[in-house]
Order: sequence, then structure tokens, then C-alpha cells
Amino acid sequence: MTKLSLNVIPPPREPQVGSTPPSAVVLSEPMRRFKCNLKGCCCSGWDIPFRLEDFLRLNDHLQGAEKEDLTHGIKLILEGEPDEKTGQQILDSLKLDGVGEDRACRFLAPDKGCSVHARYGPTALPDLCVDFPAFGYKQEDGRVELFFDPVCPEVLEQLDETDEPLRLFTQPGFFGDEGLDLRVAHTEDTISGRIGKDKVALLALDRIRHSSVEAFATTGPENPVWRPLAALAHAFRRLRIGNEGVFEVVEPEDPQPFLVFLFECIGAHGADLLAATAFRYQRFVWSIDPKPLLVPALAENLQDWKPAFERWLEPQEELLRPLQARWLAHRFGTPMVKGRGDLREAADSIAHVYGTSLRFAAAYGAVLQRPVDRDIYKAALGTAEFFFRSLNLPRESLPWFSAR
Repeated sequence: MTKLSLNVIPPPREPQVGSTPPSAVVLSEPMRRFKCNLKGCCCSGWDIPFRLEDFLRLNDHLQGAEKEDLTHGIKLILEGEPDEKTGQQILDSLKLDGVGEDRACRFLAPDKGCSVHARYGPTALPDLCVDFPAFGYKQEDGRVELFFDPVCPEVLEQLDETDEPLRLFTQPGFFGDEGLDLRVAHTEDTISGRIGKDKVALLALDRIRHSSVEAFATTGPENPVWRPLAALAHAFRRLRIGNEGVFEVVEPEDPQPFLVFLFECIGAHGADLLAATAFRYQRFVWSIDPKPLLVPALAENLQDWKPAFERWLEPQEELLRPLQARWLAHRFGTPMVKGRGDLREAADSIAHVYGTSLRFAAAYGAVLQRPVDRDIYKAALGTAEFFFRSLNLPRESLPWFSAR
């Protein structure tokens, strides 16, 4: 076994927040009020990777024995193969060993809050801890976009704060909020939309996404959520380079192909795999008590989902509609082009997550023997999001409507 000795000497480092503000910051309007629930959801279950600068910044703040303990229980993640001449490797990241069966962060306090954040503030934290669940992207014109991932239960709570249509918000420069401004300052990734291999012009991309958000502003009893989703699915399927400027969200004359696709999305995955995902996601569920869900009956109702759908979910359509519409607008808005960047693939994937959330919701209602309310649906929606993050499903694995 090779022993490693670390002598931490912090080099001069630039402040985390730069002196030059971005030209603008775009985000989903409810996320201006996002605050961590301080329940430790994302602080266990994995060994959190630190960059070297994260480690050094944390070392700057810690005192006494805690500073000394920081150098114990570290895994070094090295990049590539050793140099043939020197034998040296580049350090990619460091991981601090987790504590206990759930591999909790060593700085997680008994009340499930972060002890580092409580004592020293967000500037002491590793960038990943500050940023999650937000992912920042830069546009060509200097704008920064913050996408808040609905895997996080507090993102779902913000989406559920009202029944009003969701809007996008543009902030000129920094917010004056330490948490949001640090996220903006950390943004390095660039983002763009593609149609196949061809890049979409920024002006056209903005128009497409704003039209998509607006499509969910007029849902109601006569316009259920699946109708604007069907219109968007068909609009994105018709997208070609050269016609981006005429992107139009119009419901197709025959919605049946989309409904077949949505039906296939709901039933696309194995019940045991879905049930295992629910078990893994349970630490993120706070809108309801997840323990009663984690029983053999969950897999049974995920397998035989249609009766549960008809009894526990379908009659609740109007109650759930505002939350579903706001979630869909959030996903199509900022930025739906995250990941591999193809607009049509992104639209299909959002529809697929939506279908999977319906299946989880129906099964949850059946296990609990109660109609699916918005608290149950938030748990189902988060589980569906977690399922797709965990598997990173390629477009070719989706049902026929999207794969064509």
C-alpha cells in the first residue's frame, strides 16, 4: 500500500466572485427564491469530489484538529495514465471518505445541516456544494443561465409555490445574493442548441424556448397539459436548419401518434428497476413520508400500473395540472438544451420523464391507497428525474415516436 503525505500550503488564489458582472443572468423565475432545505439530501450516498482549490479553500477556514483531520481519509482521483518519463499524473479531484452506512459527508451536522456553511458561510464550501442543484451555462453574448435541477426537492417546492404560469426572469448583472452570485461566478460551461449536428442561432434558440414556456401558460380544464406537450413534440419534430425562425407551437390535427408515444413512455421501463430507483431516491423525498412506499406492493403496482392510473391518478388531473405545467415550462425554459444539446432529443426526453412521473405517481397512490395529490406527485416527479439522471438514457432507447 502506498502512503501519501500531504502538506497543504495554500497558493494565492483569485476571489470566487469576479469583479466583472455578467451581461445578464437568465433563470426560471421561482428559482430566485430557492434556498437549500438543510436536510442533507445531497450530502450522503456518494463520496463528494473536491477540486484541489476546493480542498485548499476549505483548509483555509478550518481550525485546529479539524484542519489536521482534513488530510485523512482522502481518495485521489488521477487523470489519465502516468507520464512515461516522469511517472507523474495530473490530479483530477479528491474525495473525502463518507461516514457511516450512507456515506454521509463528514461535515454534515446531526441536524442534517452543513457545519461548514453554518460556521463560515458559502464562500468556504467546495464549488459543487455551492452550485447544486443549479448548473450554470454561458451564452455567446455573455449571458449566464442557471438551470435548477428538479431532482432537488426544494426546486419542486418552488415550482409548487403558486398556480400562476411560470415565467423566465432576466437579471442584469449580479443579484446581490451570495448564493446566486457564487453560482453565476462559477459558470464555465458554454451552451448552445443543435438540430442534429448543426448549431442553432442564439436569437432563434431564445425564440424557441420562450415559445415553449408560453405554451404552458394557458392550460386549464379545456386544455390539459398533454395538449401543449403534444404541440411542442410535433413542433420540435418539424425543426430543420433553415426553418428555426418559423417555430410554431400548434396542436397537430391528429394527436393520436403523440398519445401512443406518451403511453409507451409510461410503460417503457421494468418495474423492478423503477422500484429500485425509488429506494435510492428516498433521501430526497420530504413532501411525504417515503417509508410506506418502499414495500413489495410498489413493484407490483409499477408493473400493473393501468388500474392504479385510472383509480388514483386520472381523477386528479385538474388538481395536478398547475404543478405539471410549471414543471414542464421550467424544463423547456432554462435550459432545455443542457446535456448533449440536440433540441429534438431534449423535447422527447422531457416528455419521457413526464410519462415516467405519471407511472410513479399512480403506483405511489395505489400503495398509499389515496388519490394522488401534489405532495405525492412531487415525490413521483423527483423520482422520475432521478431515474433519468441515473441512467442517462440515449434517445435510441426511447419509444418509436422520438427515435424516428
